[in-house]
Amino acid sequence: MVVSNRVRFLVWIILVGGGVAASLYLDRLFGWSCPRIPCIIAGIILLGIILRAAAVTGRYLAVYGKSSSGKGFGEVDRLVTVGPYSCMRHPMHFYLSLLPIAIGLIIGSPTYTLIIGPAETILILVMAVTIDERESIERFGEQYIEYKKKVKAFNLNPKCLAKALAKRPPKQQASSRM
Repeated sequence: MVVSNRVRFLVWIILVGGGVAASLYLDRLFGWSCPRIPCIIAGIILLGIILRAAAVTGRYLAVYGKSSSGKGFGEVDRLVTVGPYSCMRHPMHFYLSLLPIAIGLIIGSPTYTLIIGPAETILILVMAVTIDERESIERFGEQYIEYKKKVKAFNLNPKCLAKALAKRPPKQQASSRM
């Protein structure tokens, strides 16, 4: 069973929205706050890193993961094992999982930044491994199983993390790239 991108996006919105609401309530209840300017700056820097990684990893999927340009957003029919995907199976999920922490910093919520955001990050990573791994095995079969044996789901090696922040591959038809 494949979970649509719309459903995933809706879950993210509910997860983050609920977390923000709960954390703002708790911050007000306990009188907690984050130093405004430093937290906003840190949050914006982290958000920039997340957006850059999403752009790079998304371009790799678009260029190397589609056999035709007719495929929709996020719909790949080829296993991508180059660039950031050569050392981490889920680089986009890894970076996007940091979004709750960036939001917590930007809104100045210690509860969201230090408690709820990290819990949501872990939940997002677990969902990536459980849902996406199952879908990838269904989609790519033995090819993905072999890839899974060689490449970690998440890799904190700085060289690997940097691959998701490097230059994006040029826009070209997937069929001419493979």
